[in-house]
Amino acid sequence: MIRPAALLSAALIALAGPAAAGKGSDQLTASVARELPRYGFDVDVKTLDRAQVAALHHALYTDRSTGGKRAMIKSILGGRYSLRGLLFGDR
Repeated sequence: MIRPAALLSAALIALAGPAAAGKGSDQLTASVARELPRYGFDVDVKTLDRAQVAALHHALYTDRSTGGKRAMIKSILGGRYSLRGLLFGDR
């Protein structure tokens, strides 16, 4: 039999999970938004999906050179920042 305290703890953890995840993604978004202009990108990070934000965060904080980071960022963003966007006018 499940004890009431254990049941209450499980309910609180289940409710706190999404709130904690949202706060972490807000911090990740803010970090990426702060760093992108340093590499020459003027992007509204709020328009990107979570996978792109996570990939950008990884690219920004890797030990690659500035040019290597810039290339990774272009690839992740796609559109007008990518080679395909420059050649074919993707938006």
